[in-house]
Amino acid sequence: MVRWKKAAFSACALGLAVALLPPVSAAARPAAAAGPAGVDWFAEEAAGFAKERGISEAEARERMSWQLVAPDLDERLQTDLGARFGSVWIDVRDGDRVKVGVTGQVDGPAQSIVKAAAQAVGLTRYDLVGVKRSAARLAADNDWLAEEVIRVNRGATVFLSAGLRPDLNAVQLGVPGKGELTTAQKDLVKAAQTRLGDGVVPAATSGGYRTFLGCDAPYCDAPLRGGVKINHPDVSCTSGFVAQSKVDSKKYIVTAGHCAMGNLGTWSSKNAALTPKAIGPVHHWIFDTYIGDMAIIRISDTSIATGWDPRPWVMVTYSPQTNQNTAYHIAEDKMSLFGMRVCTTGMATRVTNCGIVIELGLTANLGGLTMRNLGRTTNCSKPGDSGAPMFASHVAYGILVGGVEDDCDTVYQGIRTAERELNVNILH
Repeated sequence: MVRWKKAAFSACALGLAVALLPPVSAAARPAAAAGPAGVDWFAEEAAGFAKERGISEAEARERMSWQLVAPDLDERLQTDLGARFGSVWIDVRDGDRVKVGVTGQVDGPAQSIVKAAAQAVGLTRYDLVGVKRSAARLAADNDWLAEEVIRVNRGATVFLSAGLRPDLNAVQLGVPGKGELTTAQKDLVKAAQTRLGDGVVPAATSGGYRTFLGCDAPYCDAPLRGGVKINHPDVSCTSGFVAQSKVDSKKYIVTAGHCAMGNLGTWSSKNAALTPKAIGPVHHWIFDTYIGDMAIIRISDTSIATGWDPRPWVMVTYSPQTNQNTAYHIAEDKMSLFGMRVCTTGMATRVTNCGIVIELGLTANLGGLTMRNLGRTTNCSKPGDSGAPMFASHVAYGILVGGVEDDCDTVYQGIRTAERELNVNILH
């Protein structure tokens, strides 16, 4: 069997050039930091984030403001830097600083482009990093390795995985720490090292993720929201986010596709008195290697008087990292970045917990199917959490689809992909 030690976070191979912008005025700070009527949305999460990092709440707020706009910077620089763009990520080990990779030397033109983009999105501080491989090159390498992983995982009993590690300017190849690899899997490990060289890094992994079904959990009275238990006669999962059709006003609950697969009839939840109440049938579900793991359940009765009156809320429970907020408002949705902080409320885990994104573009075995383009985090999860919302700072990032039981190793489906494939928008 081929074994690799877990890869460590390292910037040794990267040449660092620090760029510090002067503080941005209050008027230029991210608009999502304050809600309607001046509600301070950071206040709910700053205390927990401060405890996690051992920093003041003021510093926690600043770091959260960086994360909030970092995905916008990434989207902008994909165009502005073009072929020189080397990804945007968040470095947890360097004070949650936003890092911007640029191929070649960190020269004047690159500095000017990144500075203008950062100012446009309201980012106060960032570091420019010289990298060897562009984001496009990393994506191409990850695509090749993903297809090979899908091929060699067929019929195997343990599973390889592959994903993006922009902080290492490489693709990560996950090799299970237990079990015997097939000959094809061993050959791929060698072929990847030969083809990609230092563009592939090893990591010891569990070898796959369970889809999480079943279990008991709390409920809420209407309005219907994310983070509550939803039931089918044969299975229970967690609601993700409330969504609305892109073509009409119909409302849906987003959850994991494997929850809906084979369970197309009417789903329900309960109120606080544990009285069952129907939600509606599955409208569309997907559990596919190349598309992902996602589903929407039609909310049949959306009225205030008799129905669920769905709202863009998520239930947040009290925990060492979070304060209780049963009406936590979702303000927008964004793509994920490596190193960002995300939280989730699963109805088996019960307690809202927060973690860090540690891999993107992940190809891994999920419930017996090798699946592409997942995100991986250090959040904790259990059977019953499938479909749970992945969020932070009132931004929706994805839905939980699986994990490693008894280990804080969770995978999720990106919310932007779910919106596109299910033809809905997350309700804001």
